[in-house]
Amino acid sequence: MGDTFQTIVDRDAAPQDARRLARSVVDLWVAEGIVLADAEAGWGLGELPAHPPGPRWHKAVDDAYGGAPEGVVVHSERRVFHSTFLAREPSTSCPRCAAVAADPLLISEAVERWHRTGEAEFRCHACGEAFPLPAWNWSEDHLALACLGFQFWNWPRLSEAFRARTAELLSGHRIAFLAGKV
Repeated sequence: MGDTFQTIVDRDAAPQDARRLARSVVDLWVAEGIVLADAEAGWGLGELPAHPPGPRWHKAVDDAYGGAPEGVVVHSERRVFHSTFLAREPSTSCPRCAAVAADPLLISEAVERWHRTGEAEFRCHACGEAFPLPAWNWSEDHLALACLGFQFWNWPRLSEAFRARTAELLSGHRIAFLAGKV
């Protein structure tokens, strides 16, 4: 069986802006009735507090099948977000020349360094330029290194319209959408 998640990630939110941006998004969702204002334990996976679904949660999804979903956990600190639903082997490409990274092991070492310190660069084998790891492009949104993410637990598929409205609130930042099952 298992639990499913969908995560909307702001790839460009600066650490000092993440809480403010999170609050503005949650405030809009509360006003629309998508979630309730107060995050509570027990509505998400684990001990993290989550916003319970609001009376109009169904406005955020494509198909509101039987039963209400669980909560939305708001992450506003440095985090490696991931997906487990992948159609093919994931890859990482250079933000400048789009060459696919030649060594996935080196990327994973850089991801670990970024998670620990908030800083890691990776040099492209094709163009020779080094870029901060969060600038690299991850195929099928399988990974996002960011300071802001909204994780929906056991919700039906979020609609494109809802995801687009959320992206508009985040000031033109790059947005990733990751889904998975645990």
